[in-house]
Amino acid sequence: MSRIEISNLVKMYGSHQALHGIDISIQPGEFCVLVGPSGCGKSTTLRMVAGLETISGGTVSIGDRVVNGLRPKERGIAMVFQNYALYPSKTVYKNMAFSLQLSRMPKPEIDRRVREVAEILELTPLLDRKPGALSGGQRQRVAMGRAIVRDPEVFLFDEPLSNLDAKLRGLMRAEIKRLHQRLRNTIIYVTHDQVEAMTLADRIVIMRDGKIEQQGTPDEIFHDPDTVFVAGFMGSPPMNLVDCMVTPTGLKLGDSEIACATPARIRPGERVICGIRPDDIRPVSESSGTATATLPVDLIEQLGTEKLIHFRAGSHEMIGKTGGRVDLAENQPHALGFDMAHAYFFDPETGKRIR
Repeated sequence: MSRIEISNLVKMYGSHQALHGIDISIQPGEFCVLVGPSGCGKSTTLRMVAGLETISGGTVSIGDRVVNGLRPKERGIAMVFQNYALYPSKTVYKNMAFSLQLSRMPKPEIDRRVREVAEILELTPLLDRKPGALSGGQRQRVAMGRAIVRDPEVFLFDEPLSNLDAKLRGLMRAEIKRLHQRLRNTIIYVTHDQVEAMTLADRIVIMRDGKIEQQGTPDEIFHDPDTVFVAGFMGSPPMNLVDCMVTPTGLKLGDSEIACATPARIRPGERVICGIRPDDIRPVSESSGTATATLPVDLIEQLGTEKLIHFRAGSHEMIGKTGGRVDLAENQPHALGFDMAHAYFFDPETGKRIR
């Protein structure tokens, strides 16, 4: 296990600046997930840690070494790619053993490591097969196994589950989490999927336009967002974000008014962005919130154990939730309760949280 320090990391492509002074401190054995939309700089950051991209400014340290000038094989890292990067002509056994053979490790030690890792990943029956005879999930396990046999200081994962179907992604997420609990290696994991970030991470780093928007534990990111972007990005379905007018008694959403307390910094007549998660908007019969409004519901999504309620407040489309067995009619107004104790308020100019 090694500590990773990324300090004031900058990446330039000609005159274009892709990264703007990234600072991340990752503790030994920590599972850190970099998440954000396409083009935010998360994969570039990972590749700079791996030594696959040159560093334009700042430093990357792994353990007690600054690794800026080291080649990838000298950094004590192993990387798992999105496309698996397996040798199609080699068996599973030979794919996993290949890097150890290049390092001239004794054959008995190579065999011990490969078979031990194959047992952990349930690959033993597949050792004599070639990648073309494997499913996507099996190929991903081989790619992980090839990294694990090297016993690296740090694992780097670059969107490893993006080529799998939804069910298999869920199974592989659990497998990666169990593997980390067992091995306790330091991991940096890149994804655009906020569900992966929430379920896997000890620490989440949310990136946007080459900068860090916020970093913290999954609970901190989800329950204490610093900006409108973070509030809207994390959560499925996402947080409702509504442009509101502050009134002496609460908020005006379109033609409806909701009575609630607002931060002392906000004065009546000012505009704010109010954020509230779908879990905190429910039919009055289920809601613990004191604020209510009767609003037109135009769509009900049945998800099994729960239903999503799509409704409109003025020009804003919003989502609430209810139990899967609750019977609500579409295209009718319904009384909804808003738990405003769990509402968030943001400055519409800066996008920053008003606390």
